[in-house]
Amino acid sequence: MQKRALFLISDTGGGHRSASNAITAALDEIKEPFAFEHRIEDVAAHCSFPLTQLGLGYSMALRYAPPVYGALYYATNGRRRYRALVRFCEPLYRERLRDLFISYKPDVIVSVHPLLNHAALRARADAEMEHVPIVTVITDLGKVHESWLMPDADAVVVPAREVYERALTRGISPSRLRLLGQPIHPRFDDVVGTKEQLRAQLGLPKETPVVMLMAGGEGGGKLLPTTLALARARLPIHLLVVCGRNEPLRQKLEEMRSQLPTPMTVLGFTDNIPEYFRAVDLLVTKAGPGSLAEANAAQLPVVVYDYVPGQERGNVDFVRANGLGAVALHGAAQVVQSVRSLIRTPQRLAEIRLNQERVAPIRSSRRIAGLIAQIANEGTIPAQDETSARQLYAPRRATAASA
Repeated sequence: MQKRALFLISDTGGGHRSASNAITAALDEIKEPFAFEHRIEDVAAHCSFPLTQLGLGYSMALRYAPPVYGALYYATNGRRRYRALVRFCEPLYRERLRDLFISYKPDVIVSVHPLLNHAALRARADAEMEHVPIVTVITDLGKVHESWLMPDADAVVVPAREVYERALTRGISPSRLRLLGQPIHPRFDDVVGTKEQLRAQLGLPKETPVVMLMAGGEGGGKLLPTTLALARARLPIHLLVVCGRNEPLRQKLEEMRSQLPTPMTVLGFTDNIPEYFRAVDLLVTKAGPGSLAEANAAQLPVVVYDYVPGQERGNVDFVRANGLGAVALHGAAQVVQSVRSLIRTPQRLAEIRLNQERVAPIRSSRRIAGLIAQIANEGTIPAQDETSARQLYAPRRATAASA
């Protein structure tokens, strides 16, 4: 016999799907008392226009008008304003989402996108499926958007103590909250081998500091100018640039590589990020919550050079407040300065790794999957676990200063 888990996402950026994939990979490991089948649904596909264009609109806004997207984010980030948005959008999704619930007959519904929490609650009532629990998995850090914080969800999984404390102020009962960490793929917990062994396997230099650059799965934004600035700075490093699905960027860097003074390895999309994160010395990245959580799990210090306005601002504050690396938002020259400073000060890197160990999402996806399985099997959230309480009230270590 199998249980069914329905994951609700919107492909506005890759983080929500990646988080769902991480949790479903952990669900696949559960065989007793029930195995699970699962389905990840981009809810926009079940909506009426203009919500059907949500993913495209998000991509276009970030590419051509990031400040406009940030303004919309802040304009809807309040209780009354968000309720008005929900009332406007409800007619566009309720009937189709209800039909999805009825046709799939899930044993548990998991919302992994902030705009879908209230939608799931309304559609569940329309489908007369109030017995099916709804679990919200928050995938942003810091001062998260109001839409994430739904007191009526049967369980709310939060990635960090800052989010836990904000959820309490928004009326979510502690009995429904679980501090389980950012969902990252179980493979990040399963990497084996020393740094030296991993470098040999991955074809990276044995002794030279390796600095890795990323900009999410799409490899856009400021990745090219940041890479070129570091490549021309003549630092004693080896660059590893992950271009994701941005094939034109990968080809461009491959063509330029031999003309640059800094040795460089260029990759497209790769499934070996867990191994690379354990093998390199420093990560230069935008402030995506998934990448930051993965870096913390690997104890890989970061330099944050960009963020999505509004949505990822809290992630930047999270890096600063917890001493997880340097923040260099004022151009490529500041990124070069931050990288130069970090590779010259091993003691600071060691302090950052200690701070990352404190906030690292150890076994997060497996723990979230375990909670979902319990809720699906029992129909209700189990008693508060001691691990969440220990994480919440554990004393903070002194943090390394951010650039």
